[in-house]
Amino acid sequence: MDLKVISEKELLSQFRADEPDKFYQFISAFEKYVAPIMRAKGYRRINESERTVAFLFGEVTFSRSRWTNGKRTRIPVDEKLGLKKHVRYAPELLFRISKLATFLPYRQVCKIIEMDYSIVISKDTVLKVVKLANKLLKAKERYRYLKDDNTVQKIKSNRIYVEGDGVMVKCNFGGDERKNMDLAHFVVHTGRKRVGPNRYELQNKKEIINSSHAKAKEELLDYLYNYFEITPDTVLISNSDNGKGYTCRIFIELKKALNIRRHEHFWDAYHLNEKIKSFFKPYPKDLQDVCFKAIQTHDKELLKTVFDTCEGLITDEEEMNQLLSFKQKLFRNFRYTKPATLRGLSDVNIGIMESQHRKITYRMKHHGMYWSEKGANTLAQMILLERKDELEELFFGRWKQEYEQYKSVVMSAGKLKTRSWQNPFTKTHGIAGHLMQRCEYKKTSKNPYF
Repeated sequence: MDLKVISEKELLSQFRADEPDKFYQFISAFEKYVAPIMRAKGYRRINESERTVAFLFGEVTFSRSRWTNGKRTRIPVDEKLGLKKHVRYAPELLFRISKLATFLPYRQVCKIIEMDYSIVISKDTVLKVVKLANKLLKAKERYRYLKDDNTVQKIKSNRIYVEGDGVMVKCNFGGDERKNMDLAHFVVHTGRKRVGPNRYELQNKKEIINSSHAKAKEELLDYLYNYFEITPDTVLISNSDNGKGYTCRIFIELKKALNIRRHEHFWDAYHLNEKIKSFFKPYPKDLQDVCFKAIQTHDKELLKTVFDTCEGLITDEEEMNQLLSFKQKLFRNFRYTKPATLRGLSDVNIGIMESQHRKITYRMKHHGMYWSEKGANTLAQMILLERKDELEELFFGRWKQEYEQYKSVVMSAGKLKTRSWQNPFTKTHGIAGHLMQRCEYKKTSKNPYF
């Protein structure tokens, strides 16, 4: 001990050196507490065994008792700490690694863990944690099919907003590192609410992302069917860039499947404006202004005049082909450019996809990173959960205990067949099950909405 200013890092090391002793005291106290309970249940103590586990307070080697009743062997200390067999890292540390992985590259996660917790891990460890998250996501999806959804309080809203767009990431699938992969991204909400000066929050927001466009659509329809109350007054408002996989036809399928009477589709204003500005760059500024006016007033004749004028200025065949291509697309989708006010809709809250993409693109693009299909899909879903503060629930939620109970009950009843949970026809709140249920309901019901 001296009068020199001590390094905070050195002070932290001293404090951490004392933490294992407190941990050993906790283990000893718990062993004394649980011993009579185990004997009362018919267990006898076999021996002690050591294991080394990395906790938030450091890496610790400790001994704990093993108990058996002749049929089953249990280790109460491991159960108390939530430790699985052959796992070197404590659950809370695994969760924090997964949380950091949604913000940082894997190697940076290793540096942060070492700096904050003095625990050395490799990027392969981070990858294993992401794979663990993938297993949990699949298990939670199976749990959703097993549980009873009759208690779900459905959302009541006269408007349902659905927007869709793709997120392009680099993929090394099949060994081709130059290949791009499109993550299908859909956002559902019921409008926005002001939560501060110049700040709004989407209400009842749900994001769906998947490397499979078909699975994303299925999950979207499944969610809308299970969590929204559809009435004759419900209006489906969709918005997209009209690109492949996100045309009006996709949203019309939703409308028909959910039996929604009114559907309004919009060509996303941001993408439309960018296309118009890009196309009219070589032409006089006045033509671009008139084009925007034609869009705002939904004047098709005025728009034709603009393109006729452009054709008179073109002397190059390649430019003419570009003009005809853009003109054809614009006129083909012209009805989707009609402003909301001219459709009798006020305060329409659309055009949010680019801002919703950002959390995905910041983490998964522009850093020279390449993803496998499974890795990209898993991390994207983890990012969505983290932003909603639901990632911790994935690791520690009550659903895990309920899932084990559901599995044991179903298996004991002899109803669980191999991989039957993967077939949507086996559960009415799956997509195909929903459509089948509606068809059966049509046959027996006099409900005028079907």
